[in-house]
Amino acid sequence: MSQAIPLQVLTLIFLPPPVRNLVAKGDTQVKGVLVDIFGEQYRIGGDPKQVQQVAAYVDTKMKEIAGKNPRMPKAQVAMLATMEVTADLFKVMSERKVFTERAHESVERLTRLVEDRANLTPSVTEGAGDHDDRLGERLQARQAVSLPESTPIE
Repeated sequence: MSQAIPLQVLTLIFLPPPVRNLVAKGDTQVKGVLVDIFGEQYRIGGDPKQVQQVAAYVDTKMKEIAGKNPRMPKAQVAMLATMEVTADLFKVMSERKVFTERAHESVERLTRLVEDRANLTPSVTEGAGDHDDRLGERLQARQAVSLPESTPIE
């Protein structure tokens, strides 16, 4: 048995604009996905896969709350579920903000490092020969390094 949802709720929250216009004109036959939330069936418009995922999430939240408070009225269960879902959303939004800020800081650091490196590297027209000479000297110095011979441990 499908429960009727107040049209205001459907038009404000769940339905895309073309369907909202149909409902506003008095056509109460709304197409959508039939979902079960906390023992009640609802027809909700939108992307079917997303609507089903959201409905399953809300259903789970409501069942968790009702499991802890079996005598609580459905309206209160729904309100607490709404509060929990919103708290989850705010937490994710905060985490995303921190992640984005850190990513921007990392990009800025890398940009500065690249710019600093570019300033350290001699240009092709200025002193390229000097740079090659210094590189050759450093390579010779590395090759000239000798490691002490190891003595076996008795």
